[in-house]
Amino acid sequence: MTDYTSIESIRLASGLRMACLRGIPSPWSEAAKGIFRVKRLSCLYGAQFDGDSDNAIAHYYGNSSVPVVLYNDEKPRTGWAEILVLAERLTDSMPLIPDDADERADLFGIAHEICGEMGLGWSYRLVMVGDGQGGAFPSGVTRYLAGKYGHNPVHASAALKRVISILRMLSQRLEASEFLTGSQLTAADIYWATFANLIIPLPEDLMPTVPMIRKAYECKDERVLEAISPRLAAHQRRIYEEFLELPVQL
Repeated sequence: MTDYTSIESIRLASGLRMACLRGIPSPWSEAAKGIFRVKRLSCLYGAQFDGDSDNAIAHYYGNSSVPVVLYNDEKPRTGWAEILVLAERLTDSMPLIPDDADERADLFGIAHEICGEMGLGWSYRLVMVGDGQGGAFPSGVTRYLAGKYGHNPVHASAALKRVISILRMLSQRLEASEFLTGSQLTAADIYWATFANLIIPLPEDLMPTVPMIRKAYECKDERVLEAISPRLAAHQRRIYEEFLELPVQL
């Protein structure tokens, strides 16, 4: 179970810490939590508490985006790749990055297609924001997200095609393998399991979240859903059941 302390507490602590949001299945944060869990890394999780300054994450770390991962006095890490590399550096328990250079390049390529700029999460977020006025969220939230993430009409027009293309690629990869890269679990599988919640969220009893978020995350676009093969959909649940935590503690 995930226990949270304040942002101020993790700022002053040592060891591995992460600033995130409570109650919302942000895929970048949930992926980092999953990586730490698989690698058996103890992490102190912080979220906004009453005693924190207003918008404490932005106050201390420059903006309000999460996750922000801290380790001792090293610089804060916010990118998915640098968080993964840190986790691998801290323990050799359950390696999630292959030793082989070709396999490693494959992993980071797939991971970027899921987590990176104009990858699955980024592109589907643009789809959810829509035209910046009306989307999957209430209009006020949509306008806030559009401004925060620099909604770009050029990128937005290509986002749906990008999402479908990535989902088809992931579906095809699983037709010939038990995992997305190589013959064993890697970070790519954790990324898919957590990012899939943007489109096909786990049931409420396995991932309780606020109704607005669940409604926004339940994709109704048949073009997107048809790009997810039954095997790829099942892979999400399998990774959670075998390697992550159920029910998800947000």
